Amino acid sequence: MEITFRPFREQDIPTLTALWNEVLTDGVAFPGEVLYDAPAFYAYMQEQTAVNCMLADGEIAGYYILHPNNIGRCSHVANASYLMDKRFRGQHLGNKLVSHSIAAARTAGFRGMQFNAVVSENYSALHIYQAAGFKIVGTIPGGFRVKDGRYVDMYVMYLPLA
Repeated sequence: MEITFRPFREQDIPTLTALWNEVLTDGVAFPGEVLYDAPAFYAYMQEQTAVNCMLADGEIAGYYILHPNNIGRCSHVANASYLMDKRFRGQHLGNKLVSHSIAAARTAGFRGMQFNAVVSENYSALHIYQAAGFKIVGTIPGGFRVKDGRYVDMYVMYLPLA
């Protein structure tokens, strides 16, 4: 399988929106609950520092968005979100997605990357992030409500880039 990366294109929006909404519907990883329509999602993508698609043999297998974690005096720290098409999960492609985003964050001049809400039960993501060098720097007990109504811990994770 040939893996390549490229910036998102407007014609990708239906696929990217569907993947995002699927994660929201699953209710175990992202904090949002309101689904996007394509025009609103396109506007959201336009606000990002970077949106890069990972292609497997030319087909979108996943993507990430990259942006400042906060404003002003904190804008040198990046934040990212990752999405993988379910058909491509379990093939060790998440590592490539995260590695590419770290390189993109460095290129964009960020001095670190912070994840604010990594769900403690998202074992695949935790494994990938920790393998990439991210450390858990904080725990919010019961900070995430999963779809089944339970409250589970969430982690703040950080990776210095400078």
